[in-house]
Amino acid sequence: MSKPIGTPADREAGWALLVYAMAALVAGLGLVLMLLQARTASARLDFLAPVTLLVMGLTTGLLVFISRANRRQIAQLNAMGEELADYAALLEQNTDLLERAQNVANMGSWTSDIPADDITPSPQGCKILGLPAGSHIRFEDYLGLVHEEDRADVKSAWKDALKQGTFDGEHRILVNGQQHWVRHKGELEYEPGGQAVSALGIVQDITEQKHMRIALKNSEARYRTLIEWTPDAVLVHRHTQIMYANPAALKLFGAPDLYSLLRKHTTDLIHPVDLDSQRTRMLRLGGDEAPSSPAEARCIKLDGSPIDVEVRGTAIEFDGEPAVHVSIRDITQRKLLEHEIRQLAFYDTLTQLPNRRLLDDRLSQAINANRRSGGFGALMFLDLDNFKPLNDTYGHGVGDLLLKEAALRLKACVREMDTVARFGGDEFVVLLTELDTDWQKSRQFAETVALKIKTAMAKPYSLPLQDTSNPALRVEHRCTASIGVMVFSSASSRASAQDLTKWADAAMYQAKNEGRNRICFSEHSATELVDHYFFNSYKPS
Repeated sequence: MSKPIGTPADREAGWALLVYAMAALVAGLGLVLMLLQARTASARLDFLAPVTLLVMGLTTGLLVFISRANRRQIAQLNAMGEELADYAALLEQNTDLLERAQNVANMGSWTSDIPADDITPSPQGCKILGLPAGSHIRFEDYLGLVHEEDRADVKSAWKDALKQGTFDGEHRILVNGQQHWVRHKGELEYEPGGQAVSALGIVQDITEQKHMRIALKNSEARYRTLIEWTPDAVLVHRHTQIMYANPAALKLFGAPDLYSLLRKHTTDLIHPVDLDSQRTRMLRLGGDEAPSSPAEARCIKLDGSPIDVEVRGTAIEFDGEPAVHVSIRDITQRKLLEHEIRQLAFYDTLTQLPNRRLLDDRLSQAINANRRSGGFGALMFLDLDNFKPLNDTYGHGVGDLLLKEAALRLKACVREMDTVARFGGDEFVVLLTELDTDWQKSRQFAETVALKIKTAMAKPYSLPLQDTSNPALRVEHRCTASIGVMVFSSASSRASAQDLTKWADAAMYQAKNEGRNRICFSEHSATELVDHYFFNSYKPS
């Protein structure tokens, strides 16, 4: 007896065959008995009638069973047919979806019967290769589609694939006379003997992506060319690590070669005073940020010397990863020029002291500061005594030397916060700020400084005569100072800087009228008329 078949349906079919055989056997036996009973009338065979009836009953039961089994098998076959139809519909749907997906991705598939040299592209694969749908081509026919400059590489890559089992490469093909870029990727199958028998792969049209990559590469090449030639220094860094520097950057930072900068961080090149502010600016540079506005900063050359620069940064992609492009412009000469312009605008060219314009500004600031603090300030107006005879006798060159020396003596007598200005000619102004809130103490401090100035200015001046024939020839000259002092406070807030200067000037003239080399204090207040003065004078000792 054979072994039962594995699945329930197979086992049921086996049982049905067995029942069919038994039914046929019983039916045959019943037929024989009926024939025997019909042909003989012997009493010995009377028992055959019941037996015949029994056999016929069994036959009928078997036939009923067989009928029901047939109906069940027919129902199962119908269900299997419907299931196969569903599978076929699903396969057709998936095939359609695959073709649509290939069309969207501009990608097709292909199979190859390697021994038969038969390549079968999918419908989308035929479209990409410019072939009629359902085409079959040989490998040599495909090489005919490949751009002549790429044929040797494709042929060599396929030979390697026959040994290695994979094929992956990009090349150009001609489709209806137009050049397209495609990428092929496939896997090979081998028979037990190691012979390649088939291959399955995909083909994708990458023309658009290739053109974009070529354009990007050309753009990067143009970028590098422009950067190489730009007069501004350019650094590209990633997390402060310098990745690129143009020749102008090498020159700016005094680097002997590119490696000297590539091993540095941008933070190594920033002056410590500006490091925090520049770090904050770098942190603001994100992928979607607009280029930062130019900002002034100080950098450090590789030799340690500082330089004034203007920097501007923007986020870029460098070698496929996010980075920061920094443009650096040397503004050392501009800063020097700005300094010179400021010096000309606000400083005396001879003594380098603040001029009238800067004095007025600082005096206005002192008045406002007094209003806030309730403190006092003092303004001194000085005129050099016996200066004109020196100019008349030895010339303006020697007189200028005395003015320079007088300026140095004045600066030595005051604090760093105070201002010494040249008002014009041989006139100087001293501004004392942030004095005490007590008027008497402030006046006493101003008096102490005025006496110190008076003593310093009275010392003799030893001046070279600038005689080319005798460079060592010098002249000694005595030149005292007449000093007018005005102590002011917040109560004088209605008075302008020019008013305070006039009152101090009037006190100075009072000192001159009293015999020179004196100190006169103006007790003028904001409520008094300009021509009413009260003076306390100090006579020369």
